[in-house]
Amino acid sequence: MRFLTTGQLASSCQVTIPTVKRWIREGFLAAFQTAGGHYRVTEEEFERFKQVYKMPAATEGPLRVLIVDDEPRFLDSLAEALRWSGRYKVEVASDGYEGLIKVGTFRPHILILDIKMPGLDGFQVCRRIKTDPMTQSTKILAVSGYAETDLRTRIMEAGAEGFIAKPVKLAALQAEVDRLVT
Repeated sequence: MRFLTTGQLASSCQVTIPTVKRWIREGFLAAFQTAGGHYRVTEEEFERFKQVYKMPAATEGPLRVLIVDDEPRFLDSLAEALRWSGRYKVEVASDGYEGLIKVGTFRPHILILDIKMPGLDGFQVCRRIKTDPMTQSTKILAVSGYAETDLRTRIMEAGAEGFIAKPVKLAALQAEVDRLVT
């Protein structure tokens, strides 16, 4: 049984967190409180709520892209280039741990993931995302500047759907992103 936070519910329904809390207080949505006073809702209860109250499917806006890389210049330039195109809503993270947190809150369609990072590397991040039912639909495009011969094979075995070597050409990256979401 999985539990959802009010932030996850708000994001899914495209409402504010106070709105979700009001639904809970008014009895529309069953929840329990943690010892810290935070609400949690089971996935089953959320599905029931959406059906009973005929919640519309979330409207799709720009593709949500999360870039996780420990190289600040690469991170900034790629994020700016993708934002400039107007086709993507972009968030960034500078390490694997921060990336996992943002995957849970930002809910990206595509994760552009550096493989070699200190702390949690791309392999670990990829495996965690792909084994979690809440995040396993996130498409992962791995990037690396290392020329190890089996790197591509290993990251694909960990769950990535694509791989691009650095230096990254923006047109090639956009083509790969488009391929992954169609």
